[in-house]
Amino acid sequence: MTASILVGIVLLVIGFLTSIMGLVSNRWAFTDGVVSVLGVLMIFLLVPIWATVFVRQRWPWVPFLAGAVLALGWGDCLLTLIGMFHLIIRGSRRHAIIAAVAGSVVTLGSIVRLCLAPTALNPFSMFFISPGVQPGNGTLPAPPEDTALAVNVITIIVGVLSLGISLGFGALLRRTRRMKTVEARADLEAQRSESLAAELARQSERELLARELHDTLSHRLSVISLHSGALEVGSKGDAEVASAASALRHEAHASLEDLRQLVGGVREGTLAGGPQKEQSTPPSLASMASIPQLIASVQATGTIVRPSIIIQDVDSASTSFDRAVYRIVQESLTNVIKHAPGAPVTLSVTVAADRGAHIIVANPAPSGRSGAEVVAGDGLPPRPQHRPSVRGRLDSANLAATGSGSGLEGIRERAAMLEGEATIGVRDGDFVVEVTLPPFTRKG
Repeated sequence: MTASILVGIVLLVIGFLTSIMGLVSNRWAFTDGVVSVLGVLMIFLLVPIWATVFVRQRWPWVPFLAGAVLALGWGDCLLTLIGMFHLIIRGSRRHAIIAAVAGSVVTLGSIVRLCLAPTALNPFSMFFISPGVQPGNGTLPAPPEDTALAVNVITIIVGVLSLGISLGFGALLRRTRRMKTVEARADLEAQRSESLAAELARQSERELLARELHDTLSHRLSVISLHSGALEVGSKGDAEVASAASALRHEAHASLEDLRQLVGGVREGTLAGGPQKEQSTPPSLASMASIPQLIASVQATGTIVRPSIIIQDVDSASTSFDRAVYRIVQESLTNVIKHAPGAPVTLSVTVAADRGAHIIVANPAPSGRSGAEVVAGDGLPPRPQHRPSVRGRLDSANLAATGSGSGLEGIRERAAMLEGEATIGVRDGDFVVEVTLPPFTRKG
C-alpha cells in the first residue's frame, strides 16, 4: 500500500510537468509568449486530473478516460497509457482489448497530430528552437528542415516507445499473473488429487480391516455364544455353572453388537477420533447410560464392585465425551479382572457439565500373592461362597498373560484427546486409575 502511494506521487509529479510542457501545443494557452488566464486555469485543472493516478489499480478506467481528455486536448498521452497499462493487467479480456485498441488509436492520433502541426507548437521543439522564441506562437517562420525533422522523429520515437512499453509490459504482466493463477489452481488440483488418492487408500484399508474383523472375531464370538448357551441349557443342575454360562453368553452377545458397530464405523470412517470428529450415533453399549449394565456384567463374573455413580447432563455431553467415560470405566474394570482377579473394586464416577468428569477405579494391588488370594478388606462384604470355585477356574486361564499394556495407554490417550488428565499407578497399597475430563457446555 505504501509503495503504491509512493509510485502514485512520482507519477503525479512527472505527469503534471509533462502536461504543462504539452501546453505549448495550444495557442489559447499563451498570449504574447505569456501564459494566459485560460492557460493558468488549465494548469490548476491538471492537478485533479492527474490525481486519478492514485486509483489506477482499483478503477483503471478513471485515469484512462481522464488521460484521453488530455490526449485529445493537446496530445499528452501519458495518463492514457498509464490507465491502459493497468487495464491490460487487471481488466477482463474484453476490457483489456478495448483499452489497448482505444489507447493505441489515441496515441497514434496524437503523434500524427503533433507531426503535422507547426514545429513551434510541438512540445519537443523547445529542445531545438532558441530560448527567445515565444511558446505557442505558430506564426513564427518555420525552422530549418533538419530541425523540424528531428522534432518529428523524436515525437514518433517517444510516442511509439511509450505505446510499446505500455502494451508490451502490460501483456507480459497479465500473462505472468495468469500463469501464477494457473499454477495455483494446478497446485490446488494436485493437492485435491493427492487427498483423494489418500482417502481412497484409507478407504481400501478400512474395508480390508472391517472384513478381517468381521470374518475372524464375529465367527469366534458366535461360537462362544453358541457353546455358552448350550452349556447353560445343559447344566440346569449346577447353578454355579449355569450362572457363569449365562453371563458368558450375554457378554458374547454384547460383544457381537459392539463388533457390528465397530465394523460399520471402520468401514465408513465415522469412528470418533477426538472432540472435532464425532460419530453421529454411538455404539449400543458405549455410553454413560450403560455403565450400570457394565457393572452388572462384571459383578456376574464374581468380582465385587462397590460403585458410586453420579451422572448429570448426559444429553449435553458430546458423543466422544460420552463414549470416553464409558470406555475408561470399561477398560479399568477389565484391567482389574485380568491382573487382579478376585480383588474388590471401588468405582467412583462423577459427571456434570460444569465440573466435567472425575473417574476413580481402585483395587488392592497384589503383592506377591496370586489374584485369587487377594481378600476383600475395609468392611467390604464377603465373597459369595458359590463364586470361588468358578473364579478359580477362570483364574487358571491366566488372563493376565493376554494383556499388553495397551489398555492403560488407551485410557491416557482418550483423556488426552479430550484435554483431560489420567493418573495410573499404585497409591497407598491400591492400584488406582484416576481420570479427570474438562467441563462441557450444558444445553439450554
